[in-house]
Amino acid sequence: MFEITDDDIALLNDVDLRSLVGRLCESEARRRGLSTSCITWGGNQTAADGGLDVRVAFPTGTPVEGFIPKAATGFQVKKPDMPRGAILAEMRPDDVLRAAIKELAANSPW
Repeated sequence: MFEITDDDIALLNDVDLRSLVGRLCESEARRRGLSTSCITWGGNQTAADGGLDVRVAFPTGTPVEGFIPKAATGFQVKKPDMPRGAILAEMRPDDVLRAAIKELAANSPW
């Protein structure tokens, strides 16, 4: 067993950080006995991708626990710290909420 510190995480670039989040999500899927095909990530980190870097689509009714808060979850992975305004601009370019975020909200019971 080894320990990963916040300093170790800080050394990762955007691509490696997204890979870490994707692999953690895959691990969570396996822990729940679900296929890792429920998790999608990869491709060009800087490509226009609708705003999400890692997507989780567990089957409807999957119990929610752990660090994945809902059966339909999206993670945006960014290395640099972003102030609130930059996050809002990223998720709502031209004050229009991205389709990927709308889709998550529509598929996620509150």
